[in-house]
Amino acid sequence: MKKYIISPKLNWYRANLHCHTTVSDGHFSPEEIKNVYKEMGYSVVAYSDHELIRDHSDLSDNEFLAITSSEFSIDDDKASFSLPSGEETEEWFARKVIHLGVYSKDPHGIFHPATDNTLFDRWWRAQGRDIGEIACDDYHREYTVDSINEMVRRLNEKGFLVSLNHPNWSLNDMNDYLNIKGLWSLEILNYATDKATGAEYCPYIYDHMVRMGNYSLCCHMGDDNHNTDGSLEDSFGGSTFIGASELEYGKIMEALENGNFYCASGKNPPTINELYVEDNIIKIDCSPATDIIITGLGRNYCHQPTQGKEITHAEFKLEQKDIMFRVTVRDKFGNTAHTRYYRVDDFITKE
Repeated sequence: MKKYIISPKLNWYRANLHCHTTVSDGHFSPEEIKNVYKEMGYSVVAYSDHELIRDHSDLSDNEFLAITSSEFSIDDDKASFSLPSGEETEEWFARKVIHLGVYSKDPHGIFHPATDNTLFDRWWRAQGRDIGEIACDDYHREYTVDSINEMVRRLNEKGFLVSLNHPNWSLNDMNDYLNIKGLWSLEILNYATDKATGAEYCPYIYDHMVRMGNYSLCCHMGDDNHNTDGSLEDSFGGSTFIGASELEYGKIMEALENGNFYCASGKNPPTINELYVEDNIIKIDCSPATDIIITGLGRNYCHQPTQGKEITHAEFKLEQKDIMFRVTVRDKFGNTAHTRYYRVDDFITKE
C-alpha cells in the first residue's frame, strides 16, 4: 500500500510566506503584490509586514488567498561580538535579533499577542503614520530565552503558527535557536537576504534543531521581499508549495499546521510531483533533477547517482536506523526542493 507524503490527488498551491508591503517598509501595496505574484503563478501570499497584523481578506478570491500574518521582532540591547581590537561596539549591525513569522489561523484574527502598544511609537508613529490603536496584551518583549518563549506561547495560545526567520542574518547561534520552544517551522531560505549575503540558505540549522529533539519542526522558504528599489529582484525565489483539497483559508492553514507542504528555491523551482513509501521503499517523482537525496537523522544519506544526467524518478530503501528522513531534490541550476523530516516508523513495516 502506498503511504503518500506528497500526493497528486491534492492541489499544490505556490505560496510566498514572507512578504512586506507599504503597510510597513515594502515598496508595493498589498494589491500590487497580489497582482505581480498571481502573474508568476502564486496562489497564496502571507502579508507579513513588520509588527502589524492586518486582515487582507478583501484581496482573496477564487485564485488567490491572503494569509493574515506579520513579522514580530525582539532586538538585543548589546553586541553579540567584540571587534578584533577587543573593543565593544554598540552598532546595530552587531546586535542579535529574533524575527518571528506569525500566521493567524483566523483570517480576521488581528489581535496582537506579546505586544506592547508603545512598540509602534518608535517608528510608525514617529514617522507620522496613522496606524490607530492596536489591540494587544501589553506584553513587553526582551531578548531573553524566557521572554522569547513567552512570546511564542502567547502567539500559539491566540491561534498563530510561529516560525523562526533568517537565523544567519539575525546573528542567531545554537544558544538562541535550540532554546526556543513551540516553533512550527524554520525558514531555511530567505531569498532576499540570501541574495544580499549568500548566507541565508540554512538547511543545516534545520537538521541541528531536529537532531536536538525538535522532531515536529517543519521547514519552509520565503522571499522577504521589500522591493526597496521598486524592482522585483528579491521576489519569486523562495516558495512553499502547500497541498490542500481547495484554496480556502481553513484548508490552507490546516495543511501548514500539519506540515503538508514542501519548499523550493529559484524563480522556476524544482517540483516534487509525487512522494510515497511502498513496501519500505521511498519513491520520488519530480521535475528534472541532477541530485535526489534522502537525509536521515544521523550520518546516513542516500544519494541517487545520475552520471551528470537529469532524472525524474528515484527509489531508496528506508530502514529503521534512519529514524527520521527528509528529501532534497536539486536541479542543474542549483535550485533545491525540500521536504520536512518524517518519522521512519510512520511509513515502514517492521520486519
